[in-house]
Amino acid sequence: MPKVLGIPLIGFIQMIIGTLVVLFILIKYLKQPKRAKDGEYIISDVHIIVGDGTEKNGQYVYIKKGIIKKISDTPIEKKNVKVIHGKGKTLMPGLIDSHIHIQGGFNCHNEEESDAFLNEKMPEIFQENVLKYGITTIKDLDAPKHFIYKLRDKIKSGEILGPELLVVGPNFTDPNGHPAITLGSNSEWARSEMSIEVTTPKDVSAGIKELKNAGVDFLKFTYQGGDFWYFDNKLDITRIDKKLMQQIISEGKENGLKATAHVFKYDDVKELLEAGIYGIEHGILDRDIEPDDPIIELWKKSGAHFVPTVNAMTYEKEPTRMTHSMHNLKVLYDAGILIAMGTDNMFEVMNGEVEHKELAYYVEAGLTPMQAITLATKNSAEHLGIAHRKGLVKEGLEADLILLDENPAENIANISMIDSVFLKGEIVYSQTIIQSYDIPEYKFPEALVSAEYVNTEGTESRILNFERFEKEKIITQTTFKNGEKFSSEEFTVEENLSAVNWHYVRTCDNTDITACKVNDNINMNGTFKGKKKNKSFKISKGLWYQMMDMNMPAFINSNLDEILFYSIGTGENRGAMSLGEFAAKNLGTETITVDGTEYSCVKVSFVLTMFAWAWTGLYWYDTKTGQLVQSGTKKDKNETILWKLKKFEFK
Repeated sequence: MPKVLGIPLIGFIQMIIGTLVVLFILIKYLKQPKRAKDGEYIISDVHIIVGDGTEKNGQYVYIKKGIIKKISDTPIEKKNVKVIHGKGKTLMPGLIDSHIHIQGGFNCHNEEESDAFLNEKMPEIFQENVLKYGITTIKDLDAPKHFIYKLRDKIKSGEILGPELLVVGPNFTDPNGHPAITLGSNSEWARSEMSIEVTTPKDVSAGIKELKNAGVDFLKFTYQGGDFWYFDNKLDITRIDKKLMQQIISEGKENGLKATAHVFKYDDVKELLEAGIYGIEHGILDRDIEPDDPIIELWKKSGAHFVPTVNAMTYEKEPTRMTHSMHNLKVLYDAGILIAMGTDNMFEVMNGEVEHKELAYYVEAGLTPMQAITLATKNSAEHLGIAHRKGLVKEGLEADLILLDENPAENIANISMIDSVFLKGEIVYSQTIIQSYDIPEYKFPEALVSAEYVNTEGTESRILNFERFEKEKIITQTTFKNGEKFSSEEFTVEENLSAVNWHYVRTCDNTDITACKVNDNINMNGTFKGKKKNKSFKISKGLWYQMMDMNMPAFINSNLDEILFYSIGTGENRGAMSLGEFAAKNLGTETITVDGTEYSCVKVSFVLTMFAWAWTGLYWYDTKTGQLVQSGTKKDKNETILWKLKKFEFK
């Protein structure tokens, strides 16, 4: 066989072919586009709220390995880095809530139930109730200790994706104090997990030793006595002994643990400040204080931090506490007291809308939106002792960030207009795409003028009028309670019944709200129970079914079996809430009888998607007219009828 360079010809040919194949693959690899590196981003041409009260325009932010590596007013050039276009958007630090509760012992009565809650519910709660609202750091002020320590460890290990979590462990309290006989009343397990009941100095020392060994970040105790409303039960609770209070503070300092106190009354706050307390939770709620009050100087001299929980006062049985809370917040802020945002939010049952409301209350109290934001970022980081690594949009700090579609420094309501959330440099939430649907034009039955409905107790009624629909696309609804007019609503709708304008009036409590759809947003303003409202909600091409149950004829008229739609609040909370997402599902047909008349109906269910487990609404629509004839709720397998048709009126 012929040879080439001493190699048999067939072997030489195979070698050449193999070399060409390798070269071809190498060239293809070198020419292919490089995939963007994970965890590296450049946010371009973005407006920045730094977190310290300042802002910058037209900035470029480079994030790598969880850290803000560079901020520049000129473009940053990096190869294979994902670029996020920030023009028209605002970048700010993630929100830090210095007073929350994740689990209050309501649904868990033993460690087995608690573990199930931890493993099955917490990932979803963090994703749906916390991170998507821009909350990237939290301090839990009391939860069952086995639960909160395990959760802390699972977050640190990456087993559960959640915000940075600081904990205090169980609270020091008197055996007849809060939370021993309040939250602890749910079960003996919850009581032992959430309270360290102390009556002697020895008890205090043992408790501090236990908490130090558990690695808590702070100590907390209750310094409140007297009347205490635990939901609808009025209890008489006992305040911890003053000497034991002083011991917790001093001995805690000796062990490297700062103490914070649950407190409501002026005199108690004074004693805490004199004892050298680090943090005041809730504050002075029994009176207004003025700038010349001697407690101001005492507070400034002590250096104590303040964590107001204004939104939590909306649940108090004594409305004056809310008034005092808002007034005193502004006085203390003006005096230069370090204030950190805290909400008392219970993530077990509520979501991050509470944090957004808290900021709105700060503005209502007299702070500017930028000042309110500083409380929730820089100040909170300083209060928690983590300002060296977070709380600002600054080079070298952790990239816990919120990218917003609108600027919250112009209007604090824009804090809800979140595009993306970064946690340690990774995108953990990106704006949900609001789905649009092809629902055909809807027309009400010819000559239908109105529909009247009554509740099963006969105490409430509502009348819908359709006379202006054909020419103006306007529908009105008037609600009566005990024969007296309670509220009135006017809806201007599109062909598919999705709203473009809504006006709601309830004179009994000074509620007057107007909302309109402008491009992709719903802009709402007015008053709710006498309080000013100014909010914006991103709706895009989604269905704004503000009439809720009365919008469903359009859905039934389509070929769809299930849709998502949006409404601002329900019932008497219309206008108070954020834009709620609901799912409506066609359950098929069912024959029902109302006041002796038989109707063949399409049955539709509603759930609030975030709390699908908590509530299911049921609605029956007449197949002839398409109109509602009956509605109610479902729990487990039991259906309860709440409203029925009284009459249709035709021309």
